[in-house]
Amino acid sequence: MFKQKKSLFLIASALVLAACGGGGGDKETIRLQVWGPEKEGEKEVYNYLAAEFQKLHTDITFKITYGDVGEGDAATQALADVDTAADIFMFADDQLSNLVEKGVLNALSTTYANKVKTRDLDASVQAATYKKGTDEEKLFAFPLAADNGYFLYYNSAFFTDAEVDSLETMLAKTDATHQFVMDMGNGYYSVAPIMNVGEISYDPVAKVHTTDYNGTKSVDAMQGFMNLVQPKLDKGFKNDNPDNVLADFGDTEGNKVVAAVTGVWNADNIEGYLGTKYAASKLPTFKSADDSTVQMGAFAGSKLVGVKSSTAQPAWALAFADFITDEAAQTYRFAEIGKGPSNIVVSGSTAVQANEALAALGAQAEFAIPQSKSVGSAFWDASAAVGNFVVNGPASEDAPQTIKAQLDAFVAAITLAS
Repeated sequence: MFKQKKSLFLIASALVLAACGGGGGDKETIRLQVWGPEKEGEKEVYNYLAAEFQKLHTDITFKITYGDVGEGDAATQALADVDTAADIFMFADDQLSNLVEKGVLNALSTTYANKVKTRDLDASVQAATYKKGTDEEKLFAFPLAADNGYFLYYNSAFFTDAEVDSLETMLAKTDATHQFVMDMGNGYYSVAPIMNVGEISYDPVAKVHTTDYNGTKSVDAMQGFMNLVQPKLDKGFKNDNPDNVLADFGDTEGNKVVAAVTGVWNADNIEGYLGTKYAASKLPTFKSADDSTVQMGAFAGSKLVGVKSSTAQPAWALAFADFITDEAAQTYRFAEIGKGPSNIVVSGSTAVQANEALAALGAQAEFAIPQSKSVGSAFWDASAAVGNFVVNGPASEDAPQTIKAQLDAFVAAITLAS
């Protein structure tokens, strides 16, 4: 799965693309810079799409350069020096508010906004939408992918499809040599047990959260999760980054890992180790301390493409951003490197639906909250503290001694303006 094809389109990897036919000194030259990740075949996909864009405009000489700036770093670099930032850049949706508030992105025109609303999934449209001040909500970017989230991978020779519905059932089968892995010390995953119990939202201007994650229902749910996993620590539940133990899925290591919570970025590796035993699903349920059944939650996010407000070529920059995010481009991108599409038609295609990881991500989406609308920077460390408490207990004598006190501290930390 997700293996890059050796397409003839990708043989040429020059970063500067000249007009087809090479000639004519009377052609207008348009220079654009694009930022995106070089890894996982993204650069090759860009090369192909840039060449295809050139073929549509043979009366123009395009010189489009590609810089290796990942989606997680694009906003930081653009905000550090917007003058030298790329004209077009890929970024994670939780960076949108900052980019808009600092004036790096302009709202899309009505024409482009209507195109996006028609062709992309509503969750991705919402991820590209922002309300600045007293203005009405507007679209500020083009959705590129809707595959930022997490779910469950598992060994289908060890667990049946029915067994992975319940964390109790899964942990009853695991032991020190066949473990369920989840990185509870990482704030990205730490409050997954209560995401579907309480509510959380974030105001990016005030930089403050609103949440009831320390309410009775949330406390009972997290207590139930803690009661389940803490006795199994290193005896069937392993608190670790799955990236550190991917090889343990493999036969050569005795399948020391039989399930893990992670995202599509690990699909290739896990399938490579599991082979025909490779499977994925939504996250399991578990019993709250009040004996109710709780469905574990997750974050959901989209990758977006933005056009710098100060670009010298706004019309062409917008046209190119639109082109590399449209249905044909997302179809190609999925076929070549397996990235989950935000386009409605492509996401509903047989090929995408047959993809184990993307199907699991889709199943989890019903129980996921939008990362860009829900959390800000203050969330991560406070959330990690909750996760560390769940698996390890109190950090010290002076630290919170109960899960209620720990969740109270978490809420206090994220509801105060920074």
